Formats: sequence, structure tokens, C-alpha cells
Amino acid sequence: MEKSTEYKKFLVLKNLAKEINTSVEMSQILQNALDGILDTLNLQCASITLWEEKTKKITHEIASGAIEKHKILRDFDQQVMRGMRERIFVESIYATLDADGPNTVFSYPIKSEGHIVGAFAGIVEGYKNLSGEEEFFEAISHQIGIACIKASLWVGQMSGEIQDDLIKSERLKAIIETAVTINHEVNNPLAAVLGYVQLLLHKPEQLNPETVDKLKKIETGALRIKEVTNRLLKIVEPVIVKYAGDVKMVDIRQSKTKDEIT
Repeated sequence: MEKSTEYKKFLVLKNLAKEINTSVEMSQILQNALDGILDTLNLQCASITLWEEKTKKITHEIASGAIEKHKILRDFDQQVMRGMRERIFVESIYATLDADGPNTVFSYPIKSEGHIVGAFAGIVEGYKNLSGEEEFFEAISHQIGIACIKASLWVGQMSGEIQDDLIKSERLKAIIETAVTINHEVNNPLAAVLGYVQLLLHKPEQLNPETVDKLKKIETGALRIKEVTNRLLKIVEPVIVKYAGDVKMVDIRQSKTKDEIT
């Protein structure tokens, strides 16, 4: 069964968060994330570039997809985006290029604690509204921002305490952005499922007991998913625990929400 675009987005974010919290090398983290983005959005080509915040020296440059499309992306970044970032502080752009036919291209910043430390870009043939993917791009940006801090790409000589604070801050942002994506992409169809189930349960006398029991279990599961996504959105003090081996996860129950703080 083919996975939906929403589920693919969830898997990209899940795998990215998992690899950041394990011993996977930075280059491999970026490559895997890039391959996931490429597949999820059906792009012809995609690239991720990271640089030092102060010197702008490129530390990582990875691309996947058609080689000829990568050249278009590089030319677009070097001739258009680089100047716009430096002179008029443009961070992201979505445009249509006439290069061997119409191509839709995007360039989105990778941020770490407010600093732009890189960008990821993509291109697809024809016309496509890629600006509708901005929530997904922002969640990816925050996740890679955490990876940048852990890899010390721009933290420099900061103390361990400051680095820990930055990682915690970026982790919280990533959790919130992931929760927003899940809330948007999962809760909308989930609300429809829940609505139909509750509509059927409104007249249980028309159903056999076994069907009623199964519908109630579906309702309970759907409400649980809704509760978890809503709680994720409110987390202000995440508690990270081991899940399996080196993999970590957010403990939904132990993490404090803004309702519990205030």
C-alpha cells in the first residue's frame, strides 16, 4: 500500500530526530534527510548546504537527484539567493525558472538559534506551489539546526552549559514544529474519522454489539491521538528518555506543558 504524503513527512521528521540523537555522522544525517524530502515532495533534485555562521565558509554541500537540475539549483543559489540574503536579507524564496522549460524552485534557510547556518533547496519540473510546504520546511530546518549545534558547526568555544541550553532550545522548537505538522496533517483527517465513528455510535441500536464495541475502540484510539498531538503543542519543558538502544523519544506524560507551568 502506497504511503500518503502526510505519512512520508512524518517519517522524514521522525527519522531525522532519531538520527540526530544517535551516533550517525552529520553528512549521513543530511543525506538521509535530503533523500526523504526528495521522495516525499517528488522533487527532481534537492540540495542541502551548510556554512559557518561568521565566515560563510561552506562545511557541507550535499545533493540528490538529477545532476543537470543540481546545476540549475547551484546557479540559482550563487547568482540569486546569495546576494539577496546578504544585501536585502531575503531568507526564503519560491520561484519559477525558464531553464529548459518551466521549473519550480525553492530555497529555504536552515536556522540554528536565530542564525542562518545553511539552506536547503529543491526543484521540480513544471509549475507547483511549493510555498504550501513551509510548515514542513520549517520543521526540517529546526531539526537540522539541532544537528548543527551538536556537530559544533558554529557554536565555537561556547561553554558546555550554553551549548546545553542551545540544544534544549532548538529541541523544543523542533518538537513544536513537528507537533504543528502532525496536528495539521494528521488531526484534520482524524477529525473526519472521529466524526463518522461518533455519528454511527449515535444510533447503536441499529448496529450489532460487536460492531459497536469496535467503533468505541476506534473512537478511544482517535481521541488518544488527538490528546497526544494537542499536548505536544503545549510542551515547554520536554523530558527526553531512551526508547530503544541509542534512540530517544519525548516522554509525553513527564514533559511539562504551559498549562502546568502557569
